[in-house]
Amino acid sequence: VGILCGGYDSSGTHLFETLPSGEYFEYYAMAIGSRSQSAKTYLEKNYDSFAKSSLHDLIKHGVAALKASSQEIELSSDNVSIGVIGKDTPFYKVSSEDIVKYLADGGDVEMHAE
Repeated sequence: VGILCGGYDSSGTHLFETLPSGEYFEYYAMAIGSRSQSAKTYLEKNYDSFAKSSLHDLIKHGVAALKASSQEIELSSDNVSIGVIGKDTPFYKVSSEDIVKYLADGGDVEMHAE
């Protein structure tokens, strides 16, 4: 069991994993949970492109990493949530309608917050 916590401060973006033992680690990209190794492998292989990626492309990468780790489970807007936060962007959840589009093909998605 663990928690991934992301945020933004004056030094930039941060992603932390916390463990039940109280330990925490900072990462540039991370996946946790059962079958997360495939997602970690995807993130490691594509990490260099993240800095120049648009928000849309970053979400597509996240969905691709999730798909890599959940081959036996059909992903849907019922079991996938996507949250966004940034320097000038308060946290919001991507709408179920847009999640369906990302899961279908990652095509053109006009973002709607829930």
